[in-house]
Amino acid sequence: MVKISPTTYAHDDLEISTAQIDPRRWMPVGEKAWSLPLLFDRNAGSWVSQLRVEGDGTVERHRHANAVTGYTLDGTWGYRERDWVMRAGSFIREPAGDIHTLYVHPEQGKMTALFHVYGPLIYLDQNDTVIDYDDVFVRIEKYAKYCRECGLGEDIVRSLIR
Repeated sequence: MVKISPTTYAHDDLEISTAQIDPRRWMPVGEKAWSLPLLFDRNAGSWVSQLRVEGDGTVERHRHANAVTGYTLDGTWGYRERDWVMRAGSFIREPAGDIHTLYVHPEQGKMTALFHVYGPLIYLDQNDTVIDYDDVFVRIEKYAKYCRECGLGEDIVRSLIR
């Protein structure tokens, strides 16, 4: 029998988030779209956040350089380039390189999902020209700026960085 002992070099990263308490934590990220960051992992180049989109809101056409996983918490949504609808309880794994435009399906007129984005998010116009991008470092900077401007301060941002 092998006995496994706790490492003396581990960092206690146990986090319990109470992010839902303050509505100012939701950062605008698009037309009628908001993001609630829960984790920025600099070492893995990834971030975890809830995405909320309402009404006829969208998230710009984009491509992921790496895979993305998501879980629908509420509402209905899809990608304009696909013929399916995600509903509460649906899980998605998007392959690297997929290009899509997230929209709210009119069935419920809103959506909230938890996404784990690995690597850069590249925003494209209709001609596939890069118009913007996000990676974990850009997301951290955007959220820090937003938190300063709305009065939350930067400590909340630091608490999310690993």
